Amino acid sequence: MRDPDPSRPSASLPTPPPGTTPAATGGRMSGRTVALIVFLAVFVRLIVVFRSVLFPFLMAIFLAYLLEPAVAWVSRGRRFGIQVGRGPVLLLMYAVVLVGGFLLVSCGVNRIGTNVQRALTDLKGQLDRNEPAGRFTLEKKVGRPVWIPDGVVVRLGTGPDARTFKTAFPAQIDEGLLETRVLLEEVEPRPKSRPPAADLPLEILDASGLDVPEGTVVHAVTDEAAKGLEVLTEKQVIAPVAAQLEKVTGDHFDPGILRDFIAEQSHEHGADLGTRLLKWGQGMVFTVVGSTYQLILVLMLTAFLVIDRKRITAFFRSLPPPHLRGSYDSLMSYVDRGLAGVIRGQLLICVVNGLLTWAGLLILGVPYATLLGLLAGVFSLIPVFGTIASSIPIVLVALATGGVHQGLMALGWIGLIHLLEANLFNPLIMGTNAEMHPVIIIFALLAGEHSFGVWGALLAVPTASIIQSCFKYYRQEIVGIPTEEAPGHGQWMRSLLAKLKGRHPGAAGKGPA
Repeated sequence: MRDPDPSRPSASLPTPPPGTTPAATGGRMSGRTVALIVFLAVFVRLIVVFRSVLFPFLMAIFLAYLLEPAVAWVSRGRRFGIQVGRGPVLLLMYAVVLVGGFLLVSCGVNRIGTNVQRALTDLKGQLDRNEPAGRFTLEKKVGRPVWIPDGVVVRLGTGPDARTFKTAFPAQIDEGLLETRVLLEEVEPRPKSRPPAADLPLEILDASGLDVPEGTVVHAVTDEAAKGLEVLTEKQVIAPVAAQLEKVTGDHFDPGILRDFIAEQSHEHGADLGTRLLKWGQGMVFTVVGSTYQLILVLMLTAFLVIDRKRITAFFRSLPPPHLRGSYDSLMSYVDRGLAGVIRGQLLICVVNGLLTWAGLLILGVPYATLLGLLAGVFSLIPVFGTIASSIPIVLVALATGGVHQGLMALGWIGLIHLLEANLFNPLIMGTNAEMHPVIIIFALLAGEHSFGVWGALLAVPTASIIQSCFKYYRQEIVGIPTEEAPGHGQWMRSLLAKLKGRHPGAAGKGPA
């Protein structure tokens, strides 16, 4: 940054006296370099020591930088005939954002709650059901297992109250045992005249598929009715797993192994289930209270930074000596340019990603398109990893509601959006201001997540942009190494657009972003 007043001291380093060579000033340059390295080391050490309390301040700086242009524009002149100060403007923005977020979350929670309530009602109906069961017994012990497949037809009762059932799930009588419990399913459901009594006769009508040794007879007697949880577990867990194992092994698999395992695990972990739920509830309460406190603290710090921006800026500008304030202004211009490319550009990309995701999911018929689009837009604040994190719930919802075809279509649409983001939106929206290599971004994300969790990943890229801007200033303004313009990411896309507009492809990357 050049000082237009020639009478003021230069913003850059003092010009060497006439007759001196760059080598003659090397000692002074080396001393400044050492001082800079020592200062950076102390600064990094302070960050490491106070990293546990640093997050609210970093988040406040992030939000203040994001809100400053809007607050400055509204408070600069008279809007609707009223001169509004920075404080009321900021409070109004807080109110709009918080109320809008509350309404969106409320709508999403209401829709999810309605579906969850419907699912719980269906589950309760399943659990309240009682299904008949039979006990298949052998006339004598055998030397090998006896397989009872599903589909064996039996009749319960006699006369007008007789009903026909079939074995609903396969079972196996182990060698050396005489009986096993088998769940039944009614062949032709009809209104029950009376519940099946345990003393009613159970007769085997069709025993095809029974693998019974020669000379052995299988009898069927009524057993205590199976409860809804037992039927649900058999239908949703045991039967599918046993069928898959049979396909893999090519032989019968005894479902009793899974039943015994589930019963054993339920007995072992059922005792401390209440304790675990209590600890989980306490942790959830502490998390909600802590997050609310952090949010209020961040909003307060952001308000202080935005309202007192001029005094804070003037204070930091007064720290360097008068002859170095031009250099300070130049450094701040580097930082401002880098943050503008990262924060405001990434925010605009989030809006574009959210809208495109919402439109695509709406066309594909995926439920919760609005909520999933909002989730994709918010997660896009975290480059690279946010894309992966937002894609997982979208694909899962599409698979659960529309099958494999809809899941693949949703995954393809998300891939297309992020292909456009990487090759079109990032170059055109963020331009060359950020100039951060993907390797630096990934390293910053990993370091931020390791230090501060998810919020650290959110603030990692802006922090890395500040550090990179300081390095660029030192390299270009102090050392004097000229800037080398690197080829922009997604140049092929901009060249294609230039050809479509009839321009020379080489001029596509030279215009302003």
